[in-house]
Parts: sequence; C-alpha cells; structure tokens
Amino acid sequence: MLSGILEEMTIDDVRELDANVCVFPIGSTEPHGPALPYGTDSFRVEAAAYAGTRRANEMGGRVICFPTQRVSLNNNFRAFPFACRVRVPTFMALLKDLVEMCEAEGVRRFVFVNGHGGNPDVIRAVQRDLAAKDGIFTCMIGASQCASDEARSVWEHRSDHAGEEETSEIMHLRPELVREEHITDNPQHRPKVESLNTYHVDFVRPWHLYIPASAGGNATKASAEKGQTVLESAVEGMGKLLSDLSQAPDTGTFPY
Repeated sequence: MLSGILEEMTIDDVRELDANVCVFPIGSTEPHGPALPYGTDSFRVEAAAYAGTRRANEMGGRVICFPTQRVSLNNNFRAFPFACRVRVPTFMALLKDLVEMCEAEGVRRFVFVNGHGGNPDVIRAVQRDLAAKDGIFTCMIGASQCASDEARSVWEHRSDHAGEEETSEIMHLRPELVREEHITDNPQHRPKVESLNTYHVDFVRPWHLYIPASAGGNATKASAEKGQTVLESAVEGMGKLLSDLSQAPDTGTFPY
C-alpha cells in the first residue's frame, strides 16, 4: 500500500498511486506562549493530515498529501517576534497555484487541512474564487475536526490558542518541545467596548492585546493522553472522509 505522502514517494510510486484527491496541510510558525513551540500548528496539522492520508489509502483511496505549508497569515501577530507571515494576496495565490498545478495532473478534488486560526476566512475566499471554475471540488477541514464528539469530550477548558487542546496534542506529538513548568492559565482579554462582545462583532484581534502572553486559556488540565485520544479519532475520521471523496464516482453533479 502506497502511503500517499508525496515527500516520501518516488516517481514510480506517484505514477502507480494515480491520485484523484490532493490534500494540502496548512500550518503556521508563530508564538504559542512560554510552554509550546512556534511550530505547534504545523506539527498538529502535519500529523493529522499525513496519518489521515495513510488511513484513506488503506481504505482503498487514491489520495496524495502535499508537504505542510508552515508560513501563513499572521498580520495580527506582528507585535510578537518572528511571527512568520505572508500577505493575504500571496497566500491566496499560493493556494490557487497548488490547485492549478494539480489540475494539470488530472486531479479535480482538493482538501485544505488547516491548523491555524488565522487562515479559514482566506481559504474560504480562495474556495469562492475557484468556484468560478467548472469540474473541481474544494473543501476545508480543521486538523482535529474529524474527531468524534466522544473523543472531543475529553476537553475541560476550550481555548482558541495554546490552551488545553493544543498543549495536549503537542505533549503527545512532540513532548520534548513542551516546557511543562510554564503550563498555566493564561489570560484572554475582552474588548472594553462592550457592544463588540454583546453582538459578537467580527473583527481582526490584535493578539498582543487579546493574549499578551501569546497563549490564552487554561491549559493546566492538558495531558498527552487527551491529545492522543483526539488525534487518533481525528485521523480515523479524516481517513474515512478522504477515502469517500476518492472512491466516489465521477459525475457531472459531484458531490451531489
């Protein structure tokens, strides 16, 4: 069985796989507070996407997974040192170029697997733009989105950045990079303009004001076991999704 991990394959492997689904893992390189490494988002999404691709191909899929994109959108992180970022038009052009390259190889189904909270709006914009073309299908999932509700029930304190969830997953994936003595409950600040909170107004948060430690939320209940539980479930779910997309017949109304 071919893994589908492009970096690991030979040209003969690629030709034999004859992929009909391309997976694009998208991470980020940015601060995650004193306890977690800058590569947190990339480590998480790569682990899920690579293992999910392998699982899909074990289930009969023809899925190929691209190398992880480790620099993405972090304009609102720029107050922190070396929060790696590209401009929005650059990011959009990169994703569209990848899709068009794979189109030239005969692939028509594409999955963006995202591991960074600053990316989804722009990925959706890329999907909207690509929707002007006939004959291709794009979708987006989060790194752990395909985990079961039962698996996700292990979380006691949800957070959108470097809290219990990400800390647990990195404790499982890269324990040597976690500074456990710095795991704590980091403050998350609310805007003083209360109407922004009341009406859930959508705005780009300056993260040095939102989470001054570059991490937010209570991570004190994090554990490697929780991270393993959720990631293993996510991989199984992603494998099923990718396999289903790959094995679905070509029709003029796909995916309907």
